[in-house]
Amino acid sequence: MAHVRIALPEPHYTLFDSNRNDLPEVIVVNDALLSFQHPEIFPWHLEVNIQAEELAEKGMPTPEESKLLFEIGDKIESAIEGKNALFLARSTWNGLRQLSFRVHDPELANDSLQSLLSDKPHTRFWEFRMHHDPEWQEAGYIFRLFPLANGTDA
Repeated sequence: MAHVRIALPEPHYTLFDSNRNDLPEVIVVNDALLSFQHPEIFPWHLEVNIQAEELAEKGMPTPEESKLLFEIGDKIESAIEGKNALFLARSTWNGLRQLSFRVHDPELANDSLQSLLSDKPHTRFWEFRMHHDPEWQEAGYIFRLFPLANGTDA
């Protein structure tokens, strides 16, 4: 049996300040995936939603809340990233932190996240959903931001 080795792209991030439904949205996108040559290896789209509690203006988290959301997000990322999942984007909007990933093996990602969810107590409510998206349509929604970019990342 022949083994094929795929080089995963080194992450590179672009920050977008946007608006959704007249509320501010901050999105960080791993733009290295724009040119990823083997999207078929990661055909599953995973979204993790973390509910913020301490909000400042227009649904954005306070600095303390943002720090807590990063800690929760880092724990989730470390549980699923590596050879099985690629970080796609992080969005903060209307009291919600949303993490998006592309996943190779959905059972492995599901087991890792279920294990995290079983650890109690949680400092913030979070949930996830994953669906088969071999055409990367969900990623396409995020990648459509790039024509809007300006400055050094354009």
